[in-house]
Amino acid sequence: MPPKRCKHIAEATDAATGEDLLSALPDAILQVVLSFLPSDETVRTCVLSRRWRHLWKSTPALRVTRGGGWRFMEWRAWTVNNFVNQLLLLRDRVPLDECEISISHEFLNEDEDELFRFADTWIRHAVSHCQARVLKVRIRTASYLLPLVNLPFSSRFLTWVELTDVILRSCSLDFSTCPALEDLSMRSCRIYARRIISQSLRRLSITRCHFRSKARTCISTPCLVSFKLKDIDGRAPLLESMLSLVTAFVRLDYSCNDTCRHKAYGDCGDDGCFGQSAGRNRSVLLQGLSGATNLELTCDPQVFIFRKDSKKCPTFTMLKTLLLNDWCVAADLSVLVRLLQHTPVLENLTLQLQPREVYVFLNESYNLAEQLLLLKHLKVVEIKCYKEDEVVHKIVSILSTFGVLPEQIDIEQNFFPAPEKIGEHTLEIWSLKNKNGGVRARDGRVRWCSTCRWWLALGNDDPVASQHSGKHPVFLPHSYFCLCFSSLIYHGVIYISEPWQAIHTGLFLA
Repeated sequence: MPPKRCKHIAEATDAATGEDLLSALPDAILQVVLSFLPSDETVRTCVLSRRWRHLWKSTPALRVTRGGGWRFMEWRAWTVNNFVNQLLLLRDRVPLDECEISISHEFLNEDEDELFRFADTWIRHAVSHCQARVLKVRIRTASYLLPLVNLPFSSRFLTWVELTDVILRSCSLDFSTCPALEDLSMRSCRIYARRIISQSLRRLSITRCHFRSKARTCISTPCLVSFKLKDIDGRAPLLESMLSLVTAFVRLDYSCNDTCRHKAYGDCGDDGCFGQSAGRNRSVLLQGLSGATNLELTCDPQVFIFRKDSKKCPTFTMLKTLLLNDWCVAADLSVLVRLLQHTPVLENLTLQLQPREVYVFLNESYNLAEQLLLLKHLKVVEIKCYKEDEVVHKIVSILSTFGVLPEQIDIEQNFFPAPEKIGEHTLEIWSLKNKNGGVRARDGRVRWCSTCRWWLALGNDDPVASQHSGKHPVFLPHSYFCLCFSSLIYHGVIYISEPWQAIHTGLFLA
């Protein structure tokens, strides 16, 4: 009986002659091909033939990932540690193009201390001894993230770092010892550093990361070209000047700590609301972004940091494309006016405005009589909304004072969905009010939900309830309450009165 051949090798044969085309390739090309496989599969190729016995030792990539399929499911923490330690010890001293270490609780159910035992050593070995140019790290269990205490590291070869689900406890993430580093991506990390510093970084992405809740992290990256800050928890970081910035995307959702405990949409002046480590007269975000050419700034209307920065608004001398959402009109229209006054070369403006009934309170606090700047370069204004209402008309009127013609304005209605209708009732969350002005969340903080469109009045003493006494929720079926609360982010801990306390048990969504 002829010996069985590896499936991948059999597929790489000439159907007519039976010649092994894959083995005919030079060693250097075979090693590049092997570099795309998980390292455990790469090592297994040593049994194919004598020629393949040592090819895995010189592959230009190290990948400790789940790609091993069902065999990886049986790996325990000590097995992973032993394999990676032997792999690094036996491989040739060939520079690594990429080092990827991705181990999660999905296929490892083991003691966390054992799993994290050698992780820091692997990373330093790959960066220092193997001269890795690209580093990707994700090591976590069901309960814990990987703590990286000794970052940053030193390497003149490293160009790309991607960190996911790790804890960064260093006082300062100073990447000055990595002069070639141009790309840094941090996703779902806990960042407790006071500063992030790099003179060479060109692209920085921070997504769903947790920053400190009181003091702000300072980001000093003067050569940055592209910046992304998305859905962070904790205080928004303090951005220093980025003179080379071209494109920036900043989105702050309800998880951001920069919300005011005393006023719905503004900065009340309390240091407890503002945070530490930045003077009250210092811009947190806008000053650092003022050199951008393309800018997208969106946030939950309750997050005040953009509105605070706009009070001392810098001039965006290079800005040509700007996208804003509801925060610029949430309290009044003066923020939008100030931004337009400081964008002299703006060419494209996009406003995404959700239905007005939930959180817009018009306040004529702006003065257009002093407006002298005409937006001569502005070509297109897009207003994306649910319907053309009073707020949209006021925005169009303001734009006209800047020299914007009606034909330059494109109003796209029905961009946002209409409020949900249940039977004869249109239920909109006007606001879930308690004495602090919001919803008491699981963490004890007050939240307002501006993304839902159902109205709930929470008691006869509530001003909203008194205006809508004919629709008091007491008269709605119990199932309607369950449907309403199922759309809330922190629905599990909302207790308003005794009849409401059991509602969360019947929610439609977990």
